[in-house]
Amino acid sequence: MYIDKYFAGSKSIDLFQKYRLILLTLVGFIASFLISHPSYALAPNPGAVCSADFSQGSLTNADYSSLASAVNTNNYVTVAGNAAGSIPLQIKISTTESSSNTTLSNFGVIESGGVRAINVRRTFPNTTAFTDINLDFRNSITAQPIFLTNVALSAFDIDYANSNGNTFDDLIRITGVTQAGTTITGILQPIVGSNIISNLNPPGLITRTIADPNCPAKDLGTQCQGSVQFSEPVTSVSIRYTNTGFLPTATNQEIDFRVDNYCYVPQYIFSGTVFDDNGGITAAQASATNADITTASSAYANRPNYFNGRYDPTAPETGITGSTVQLANCSNTSTTYPTQSVIRNGAPVGEYQISIPKTTLANNTNLCLVESRTGNTYPIRTSNESRTVGFAATTYNYPNNDFGRVIVANAALVLRKAQYVNNCPATLNYSDSTLNVSGNTDPRTGFSEGGINGNIIPGQCIAYRITATNRANIDINNFVMKDVLQKQGVDGATVTSVLANPALSTTDYTTSENPAIGGNGEVKTKSLTLTARAKRDFYFNTKYGTIASNQ
Repeated sequence: MYIDKYFAGSKSIDLFQKYRLILLTLVGFIASFLISHPSYALAPNPGAVCSADFSQGSLTNADYSSLASAVNTNNYVTVAGNAAGSIPLQIKISTTESSSNTTLSNFGVIESGGVRAINVRRTFPNTTAFTDINLDFRNSITAQPIFLTNVALSAFDIDYANSNGNTFDDLIRITGVTQAGTTITGILQPIVGSNIISNLNPPGLITRTIADPNCPAKDLGTQCQGSVQFSEPVTSVSIRYTNTGFLPTATNQEIDFRVDNYCYVPQYIFSGTVFDDNGGITAAQASATNADITTASSAYANRPNYFNGRYDPTAPETGITGSTVQLANCSNTSTTYPTQSVIRNGAPVGEYQISIPKTTLANNTNLCLVESRTGNTYPIRTSNESRTVGFAATTYNYPNNDFGRVIVANAALVLRKAQYVNNCPATLNYSDSTLNVSGNTDPRTGFSEGGINGNIIPGQCIAYRITATNRANIDINNFVMKDVLQKQGVDGATVTSVLANPALSTTDYTTSENPAIGGNGEVKTKSLTLTARAKRDFYFNTKYGTIASNQ
């Protein structure tokens, strides 16, 4: 309400009567400060309650100031009164005017008794004009609508005016939008000492009778307080300020409103991206046999983001579809929790979000995210299939739990095999630079990836160099290189080869797991670590053309 008080004093009263009137006025004024009267104090909204397992929140004084300064900016304000982070609430506030002729006198914050509220002052051009104040609720983590339970609001200074130049009768209609998309009206809550009722025609909160006195503006008094609560969860609220139409005109008038309560079952949000960890190497550039990690022209040179287990959108790396991510018990990852996928508007490909109520987890804090996939696309992992989330009961947001994969052509490990025909000397220096000439095409002069032209004389030897190149930016652990010596009758072999001198390096091989000199079988390295962006050579010598039955 906004009223210029009007007093008509009689000029015929004598001086004593004049001072007597002033004295009585002062006494009444002083008494109003000494005596607590419920009509001039905000009453608690009876609808401001939450059930067990729900977190309870309400706007702080700072929140009102933040909202008032953000009105009609299309920006969401992160709410401070969010129950220590358990309610990830943001609010966007806007107004809608039914008439361009409405005088927008004020939209700001007022404070009474240390309590703040939004103050709206309007001069409407007629009794049907209105202002809608809209509050849209959003989850600050997922950027999706959030549905709050037991949302309760109070409006103040809803009164009837019939003073000189002030002929209006406030009507406040508070509605919300449910999960089903329907609009419901807030239910009036009983306030002792309030003169506000819920009217049906027109629908809304109004003063009970026109005989009720007008309320002082900006005091958040109980007498003209109307409080409501929504019976269903809502994701937005609209407060319509208009007139009943009972009085013929509308003039300068104002109301105040507060958000008294909202409830929410705390949700833990786990999110991340399943991505192609190619470091920007396209499928056309990828090659499973390219072991060149140094030449500038090679696709695998100077690629710090390739196969590093980290999502690097600027590489550029992109998300991939087809994977499933589930929340599980780390002690037994086959035990998964029923979760809800949160679909974010405009989310990039490969992004996932999982929402799970606090009540679902019970007391388990040993939580992992497990990524799985079917089909043949992107079969190679660049990160573990399971990630421990580092759960804490008071932390509700767990972002950046990413899982990397690559196509076969972008595998980290490249194995290249070269051969050298020799006459089985007693000693053979595998690392001799003359035997390891890059690009050599003749395996009779040194190690070469080229084929052996012409027949091998029985009893000659063939030495092998297997080069394992780790193109990735992470180590390859538990690497074991195996090679099976040919054996007559197996896979089309016509002769049998046996292991020849020099003896296998004890740095790379164990004696117990490999054939002895002169024996046939599988040559196998120890379990080794291939460091990132490095290569390692493995050598062994074989005697060619010995018949297996003669061994």
